[in-house]
Amino acid sequence: MSSVTTPKVPTQSATSPVAIGIDGKAIAEKIRDLGVTHLICIPDTNLKTAIAALHAQATPKMIYACTEDEAMGINAGLYMSGHRPMLLIQNNGLFACINTLKAIALDAQVPTFMLIGQFGRKVDNTVEDNPLRSVRLLEPTLATWGVPCYRIERPEDLPNLAAAWDKAWSSRGPAAAIVGAPSV
Repeated sequence: MSSVTTPKVPTQSATSPVAIGIDGKAIAEKIRDLGVTHLICIPDTNLKTAIAALHAQATPKMIYACTEDEAMGINAGLYMSGHRPMLLIQNNGLFACINTLKAIALDAQVPTFMLIGQFGRKVDNTVEDNPLRSVRLLEPTLATWGVPCYRIERPEDLPNLAAAWDKAWSSRGPAAAIVGAPSV
């Protein structure tokens, strides 16, 4: 006899949003303060104001890539040549580059700090109660691979950028800071 699992129906929050937009300039300042030399970016609509603010700064140097696989390769090359790069990608992009993440960040032990925008997230729902798989399964996927992740849901969570950055560099591997709402 087989059992049938009924999918969990996402619930809507009756109160305020779980995640709120953070000023893109504040995100850019925190990234600059980390000492990032290069930011490899896959253009992301969720973090477009942060990208614009970063682009307006002299540092870090912005590099635009076409795919997340390409971005991880560029990150590795910059690391091997003495730089301190990071990636800015979307949740969907993380799923697209799992093999490259495994090979470069985990197996080759290349520090890989990823700032990940939660594209499609309904900010009134918790991550766990979101209807989109790409939102709900991002953290469990990272956990499966042993990748530490840190949520950034509100302005007071911005110190988690430094925590994730420090983890990537101290462990010589991947770490992610996940931004839960579009930057403003």
